[in-house]
Amino acid sequence: MTHTSELKDRAVLVTGAAGCIGAWTVKLLKDLGAVPVVFDLTDNRQRLELIMDNAQSVIWELGDITDFERLSQVADAHNIEAIIHLAALQVPFCKADPINSTKINVIGSTHILELARQRGITRCSYASSIAAPAMGDNKWLATLYGAHKVCTEQMAAVYWQDWELPSVGIRPAIIYGPGRDQGMSAAPTLAMLAACTNQPYTIPFSGDVSFVHVEDAAIRFIAAAATSYNGAHVFDLNGTPAHITEIVELIKNHRPDSQISFTGDPMPFPANPEDGNLDSLLKTTACRPIRQGITDTFNSFDQAHARGADLAGLLQTILGRNP
Repeated sequence: MTHTSELKDRAVLVTGAAGCIGAWTVKLLKDLGAVPVVFDLTDNRQRLELIMDNAQSVIWELGDITDFERLSQVADAHNIEAIIHLAALQVPFCKADPINSTKINVIGSTHILELARQRGITRCSYASSIAAPAMGDNKWLATLYGAHKVCTEQMAAVYWQDWELPSVGIRPAIIYGPGRDQGMSAAPTLAMLAACTNQPYTIPFSGDVSFVHVEDAAIRFIAAAATSYNGAHVFDLNGTPAHITEIVELIKNHRPDSQISFTGDPMPFPANPEDGNLDSLLKTTACRPIRQGITDTFNSFDQAHARGADLAGLLQTILGRNP
């Protein structure tokens, strides 16, 4: 990753690190020799433990993103020099709790921008959503979550306009890979986990999808926070488009006896190819092809199993949480 050597020995605040992209971001930061400082509501290291050996060694500060005083205390205590902001409540949780989700997604993001302004932090990346640019154009993508992300992008633009606070927002398409276990679009990853544990699984949608391996997403959030870029940038991250039939075929190439299928309508998300604009700014290499990404996912699950992870139990827990 370009410029990432600049993060060596530097403290990087990572919000939402208990999530899928967050866990990989923490792992890669540790691998780079940076000092990730997690700020999260709970000390849930389950996804970290799935992908790394020393999850308990990570600095983990408990706190609510809506509590600016607590956020500032953590930044002061660890001399934070860069921020990767991934904390958010996603689509179903926003719909279930509009008020609290707005506090977390909008006020929380404001706190991150204000923290960076007050402390003079110029290395800042944050997660937006592929749903943001489609707000108003596609009724399936018009959600509170998408509205929150539009608001965050616009706030970041104002922070650059009024205070010259630089930032890079990234809108990932469908994330897959170890740790992706929540929401309908997690189904392809759950299908791989099911294949690893000899359990049947049906992906509940069809059609073409733009897939981004979670490690590729984390690489870009880190690269975007490794240096300062003039302006408030926002980029789509589309990764590799593929049809669900190809996903099922590639899964069966790895586990010929697996009972994986799909059904239902296509996902209402655009399946656009990567335009390369984000990689051009960050000087990162292209996202891995879907074939390589699926191979890497199976390898990660196999390594976790070798470390003693109960993959079958993990799958049942996930399915019980997301029936």
